[in-house]
Amino acid sequence: MDEELPKLTYTVLPESVYYTRDAQSPSMALITIGASNTTEANISITGFQVVIVVSSDVKKADALTATPSSIIPASLQPLVWDFQQIDDGVYYAKPVKKSTTMVAPGESITFQLQGVTVNEAAGTTIITIAEIAGVDVAYDYKTIGKIKSKLEITKFEAVPDHIPSGDASILSWTTEAAARVTLSPGEYPDIKPTDSVTVKPGTTTFYTLTAYGEGPNVSAQKIISIDSPQIVDFKSSASKVDAGDSVTLSWNVLYADDISISPGDHKGLPAIGTLPVQIWTETNFILTAKNKGNETANRPAPVGINPVTINFFRATPSYGARLGEPVALTWDIKSAVSASVQYGTINGIDQNKFKNGGTTVIPNTGVAYSLIAQNSLGTTMSSIELFPMPLGWHQFTTSAPLYFPELPVVLNFKTDMWVMASNFMNTVYHSFDGANWIPSVGYVPWQTRSFSAGIVFMDKMWLMGGLGTNGSYLNDVWSSPDGVTWTQETNSAQWSARRSFGCFTLPGKDKIFIIGGLDSSGNALTDVWSSPDGKTWTLETAAAFQNGRCAFGMVTYGDSAWVLGGLVGGDESKGKPVNEVWYSANGISWSILSSGITWKARSYPVAGALSNGIYLSGGLDAERNGIYDMHRMSADKKWTIQKGFQFKDIRNTAGVEYQDALWFIGGALLGGQSPNQNTWAYAPSRG
Repeated sequence: MDEELPKLTYTVLPESVYYTRDAQSPSMALITIGASNTTEANISITGFQVVIVVSSDVKKADALTATPSSIIPASLQPLVWDFQQIDDGVYYAKPVKKSTTMVAPGESITFQLQGVTVNEAAGTTIITIAEIAGVDVAYDYKTIGKIKSKLEITKFEAVPDHIPSGDASILSWTTEAAARVTLSPGEYPDIKPTDSVTVKPGTTTFYTLTAYGEGPNVSAQKIISIDSPQIVDFKSSASKVDAGDSVTLSWNVLYADDISISPGDHKGLPAIGTLPVQIWTETNFILTAKNKGNETANRPAPVGINPVTINFFRATPSYGARLGEPVALTWDIKSAVSASVQYGTINGIDQNKFKNGGTTVIPNTGVAYSLIAQNSLGTTMSSIELFPMPLGWHQFTTSAPLYFPELPVVLNFKTDMWVMASNFMNTVYHSFDGANWIPSVGYVPWQTRSFSAGIVFMDKMWLMGGLGTNGSYLNDVWSSPDGVTWTQETNSAQWSARRSFGCFTLPGKDKIFIIGGLDSSGNALTDVWSSPDGKTWTLETAAAFQNGRCAFGMVTYGDSAWVLGGLVGGDESKGKPVNEVWYSANGISWSILSSGITWKARSYPVAGALSNGIYLSGGLDAERNGIYDMHRMSADKKWTIQKGFQFKDIRNTAGVEYQDALWFIGGALLGGQSPNQNTWAYAPSRG
């Protein structure tokens, strides 16, 4: 059966369209479909259906488009005919007011497919038109050719196409059938369809040349490559240093025009280089490399600092300075940002004087100088206590809280003088300056006593023996690292209980020695005992002297221990004071100084070993009257008389060497019962 022919005459224009050659500039077509009555009679039409070939394959030759969504159907007689899409590529026209419409002779109906994106392949596509009249359907087929436009970019190149940032490259091109061209990015108002321009890109750039003429636009791309800044290496010569030290930063950078390091004003650096920088705090250095296109590369190099330390803080002289005498303060500080010596008007220290720095002070009283150093990690401090002694005799107080009429033990321990052990008091006092006395503890565990012996040994104070308040003689041994906590090393040492004896140490001998004294029967002793720990005692000799003795002065001077004066033959009631001097380098063999002694025989003398000799003063004569002189034995064992006491109201007193001076502490006033609350010292010239 022959297919029924359409009653109307159909046209599709244009007969050809340009296919898309550049997806960025697609070819857009307007398809016009006309239906005309070329007869002399009315023709009744129910509707029209238009079908175009659609494919998602943009290269399909017989398809018109791959994007039917871009098409807008339009009726050029919208009041009479409605034209709508009913599916991808399928469009339907129908009367607006009636179910049928009459097309009069010579009358035409026109429809359009607007915004058709032609696909990217040459070929021929078919448009199918279905004419619907009631139940009758007739078909017409029209072809549209997809052809190539004459517009062409025949050449587009960059010479060179790989350059340093900001350097020049020449873009050149030729076109066919182009009315005009544009180039982006950038502004080039005067370029021609065949032309060239010089460009200087800072970064890798895609250039697009677009040609305009008959048919769809045509574009071409060209890339000019530029290497981004590259930091090959950036490092510090040390990851951690002392504050104030320098490190060397080194780097190697490629493809950069601007190189800088922060923090700091380090700009315009070369591609390869080094830079010494001083470090005062923890710093994270950042190397920044830029090209002319402002592309940036960064790399860190952190540098830390060590904690601040004070290697030393010293005073010269550190001990025994004399009033009015200059004292040199010296220090060595590491890794500090700031430092100061705090006292008086001494303030900040210049940073260039942190290492092996120093200043001179003239202290006029007891003082503590504090060196404080700090950096960003923290603060450290070191202190020096100085006590400048007035030359000669000086009274430091008349009201010390000391009630020690029977001679106490007085020791030089840890920058202070310490006094303890007398029948009237069981409190331990200490003082830095002889004027201010501080109780270290209100009560001590050892029995109240007098006429004990004491020594400093193994960084502790030691107290032993003596006469108890109930008349008992003691041979216990106690020690303390701080004057507060006391430990009983033994309740009963191997040596016999005694009082008024001597205690000493010797250079190179890690022992405590005791010597002589009085036993509970009133006998003067001649023995010497030693102990490495205060617990176990060994007899060194039973006969240190020709006669037993007690109540003598005891010092260590040079390499020997010295026994000065004392009572021989018994206690205070029957013993005889002497002016003998005995000495020993080992505690076993003792020798007597046979000549040159000019001072008066005495018991309970005050004795001390100063830097320029042994000083001996005070004590009691045979009638138990106070003696008020001063004598010195020099290193050649010769005695000379010194300036005597400036006071005569003290009957007897204890003594200790402190600050290279001989101090007089405790004891009794004239009459023998009232405690001496005066503190005196004698400081000779140091020479």
